[in-house]
Amino acid sequence: MEKMSMPCAACKYLRRKCTQACVFAPYFPPNKQEDYAAIHKVFGASQVAKILNDLHPSQRQDAVTSLVYEAQTLLLDPVHGCSRHVYNLQNQLKDLQDQLQIARNELVSYNNIIPSLDLPPPITYQQNHQNPMLMPVVSNYGGPLTSEQLREEAHRVESERSAQVPQMQPNAAPSKRDDCP
Repeated sequence: MEKMSMPCAACKYLRRKCTQACVFAPYFPPNKQEDYAAIHKVFGASQVAKILNDLHPSQRQDAVTSLVYEAQTLLLDPVHGCSRHVYNLQNQLKDLQDQLQIARNELVSYNNIIPSLDLPPPITYQQNHQNPMLMPVVSNYGGPLTSEQLREEAHRVESERSAQVPQMQPNAAPSKRDDCP
């Protein structure tokens, strides 16, 4: 085994020579000494070496990251450790899911207010830039349309459609002009 020029954080902490076969060297470079110190204090060097040796090399970096996080949270909060963070994140996820459901319900209520219209297909980017007359009437500055803008656009399209189709009243006699003989 060859001696490395700079010992890894684990070997430096344990005051031993770092070799090429050191299991800690790829994951604890010399500048990560406080990460290794936390892991060593919580789990111990032999346990961490055993965990790393049992894992496939492609999984080791994720395991080291998780061990470092868990060790640091256990040192800060010895009773709850990272479970407090997990609990807070689960609550945050539940709150966000509730907000998403509220937004979906609100969208459904807007769909019930505005009747279904047969709108033309959306204009693609290429069509829009080839023909400047196809620019949308509602200005949204490149962002999503608000519900008010959607309502206005739906009413505009409906009024244009009704203006294009002349409405004939049944049983109505054609009107005569006074100046015609």
